[in-house]
Amino acid sequence: MGALQASVLVGAMATPALAQDTEGRAMSGDLGIYYQVHGDLGSGMVPFLVLHGGMGTIEGDFGALLPSLAARRPVIGVDQQGHGRTGGRDTPVTLAAMRADTLAVLDALDVEWVHVVGFSMGGMLALDLALSAPERLATLTAISASQNLDGMHPAIAEMNRNPQATPSPEALELVPSEEDFARMRAGFADNPDGPEQFQRTFAQLQAFIVTDWGWSDEELATLAVPTPLALGDSDFTPVDHGAHMAALIGAQLAVLPDTTHLSITSRSDWLLPLIDHRITTAGTGDAAFDRKGDRP
Repeated sequence: MGALQASVLVGAMATPALAQDTEGRAMSGDLGIYYQVHGDLGSGMVPFLVLHGGMGTIEGDFGALLPSLAARRPVIGVDQQGHGRTGGRDTPVTLAAMRADTLAVLDALDVEWVHVVGFSMGGMLALDLALSAPERLATLTAISASQNLDGMHPAIAEMNRNPQATPSPEALELVPSEEDFARMRAGFADNPDGPEQFQRTFAQLQAFIVTDWGWSDEELATLAVPTPLALGDSDFTPVDHGAHMAALIGAQLAVLPDTTHLSITSRSDWLLPLIDHRITTAGTGDAAFDRKGDRP
């Protein structure tokens, strides 16, 4: 698979750095959604929920962040439909379907409230959760997320609208390399539908990204969950669009220097203080609750 086919939703592939404490599957309709839990969900601390990017996995996108996140509070990771260790569906990938799958995992774990950290497609899913199920989110950290396809870098948006066209040199500087794709493919080695699911999921995401997903300015302005936005200075989402989103949401915006879409989740030394600060200033507390029935 070459750079010409790169999806705007691809995730960074960091080296796995943390052994899981527990793992399982939660049924969402006809599909068992794979999840990992790091730490003790009975600790009384509101857990993190990490949501990976398109063609990514829990460890692939959050390998650099997981150890530090888990040192702060429990962490729940979810492999979305057709990704990593979750099998695929014949039905299209949609934000609504991923939202239902993610909430099915939280319900199966009896977790009501979470601090969401979402990257790329996972950041878009996190925004969707904040607008559709805000009562489940204590805070939201959206990394390299966009409001819609038009909010992405023009070269990336055009490449997705016209995948058969020759990409511009500007686009080629942003998209994953063959080596990046090989690392992503390795994350599908244990998929229940076989490693061939990688290509099927890729095709489904290419179809998804050119649908009418996203939110108007008026819709985004209703988002009330405390939110920081993080972008690389050479990301799929331009800085000016990130500033536009931040103004609508009333979010804190951080632009990481010398950082691309594929490297941003490895910048743990910059991302962690941003996440910590938002949780502290949001007033949700480190030990408010995390189990159903315990919410104030």
